Amino acid sequence: MAFSTLVLLGMREQFNHTITFGYVAAVLLAPLWLPKLRKYRGALPVVIVGAISVGSGFWLLEYNSSTHVVEANSLVNNVVLLLGLLLSFGVVVWARELMPDWVIGLAYGLGLLMGVSRTGMALVNPWKFGFSIPVIIVVLSVASCAVKKTGQRRRVPEILSVLALAIYSGLNDSRSLFAMLGLALVLTVWQLIPRGRTRRRSMIKTVFAFAVLVIVAYEGGTSLLVDGYLGEAAQQRTVAQIDVSGSVLLGGRPEMAASLALFQSNPLGFGLGSVPSLEDVAVAKTGMAGINYQPNNGYVERYMLGDHFELHSSTADFWVLFGLPGLLLAIMIIAIMLRWIVVAVVHRQASSLVLFLSILTLWNLLFSPLYTSITSMALALGLTVIPKIFNGELRYPIRSLTRNPILPGSNVAPS
Repeated sequence: MAFSTLVLLGMREQFNHTITFGYVAAVLLAPLWLPKLRKYRGALPVVIVGAISVGSGFWLLEYNSSTHVVEANSLVNNVVLLLGLLLSFGVVVWARELMPDWVIGLAYGLGLLMGVSRTGMALVNPWKFGFSIPVIIVVLSVASCAVKKTGQRRRVPEILSVLALAIYSGLNDSRSLFAMLGLALVLTVWQLIPRGRTRRRSMIKTVFAFAVLVIVAYEGGTSLLVDGYLGEAAQQRTVAQIDVSGSVLLGGRPEMAASLALFQSNPLGFGLGSVPSLEDVAVAKTGMAGINYQPNNGYVERYMLGDHFELHSSTADFWVLFGLPGLLLAIMIIAIMLRWIVVAVVHRQASSLVLFLSILTLWNLLFSPLYTSITSMALALGLTVIPKIFNGELRYPIRSLTRNPILPGSNVAPS
């Protein structure tokens, strides 16, 4: 039952608005997964803050009603979107009580594969806009299984899988995937290095190494793109983005400037289903013009700020739809991902599957729309909340990192 529900959640097959068969199954299974949330650090607070966010979204809708029109379909879809994240998260947490993480990833990945669109941009670049994420999840799930059978110290299946997927993504114009898989590869290889004398020292070293790796991955990836090693099309877009704002990130994601301008103009958020006003459009365009982006185009006026807000960042979408509670929810998810990466790598128990999902979710929270990010985000969040381990305290300060929790996303139990 858990396996088939995970497949349904991954498929995201809709029958009314954005309501899916998987969400309905998750609602019916709520008596089974709700009690499990208390066993994982941060799981219950995520669901509580998520529920508060829905209420905040409706309150903001009323608060801004004098200045903003409401689009009914958008309202319903956005409510279902957040509730779907919470439902899927709960099912993944429950499934961890019944099966290994790699089986969860396999079921979810198979569902994603069955739900891949065969139309639109997927016809232009099937890998980048269709099959990449499902295939990566399935392949890394199988690789994780192989590592579990051969031993934690022999990460060859994971290393070769991540390397092959990174190269293939780079050659198929998937620049962000190339960078994310590259970072996951380095962190996977890093775990082959013996731990420091103390866990605290290992933790500090891992945090420092992760920060350095992000910088190196960004600089190295930019150099490869500019030099044309990942194809002429990617080279041309990268150079153009750097010419616009001096940065690949700002040039490639001018929506960040629009989001910041809108936040400064209306920090409370806009609410569920709010249609951008002419003033909102002007504020966003002014912010985008500040980084030398030319905002007078159909993309800004029809996609970003047409009949709904779409700021091309899950964090910005959380805020614009659900206000400050939505922003808090995004920050909580970021904290859970970062904490899992540090703890899992320190203990040399991080599988490449969950490493990739964590890095993907962190990227999506900054640079990808909420709708396209929600499915993989639910899987990542469910696999990265860490089980509570009784140590005489109800809360777990930093010193708990020096202990040996059984980590989600690990290939073997701790030694």
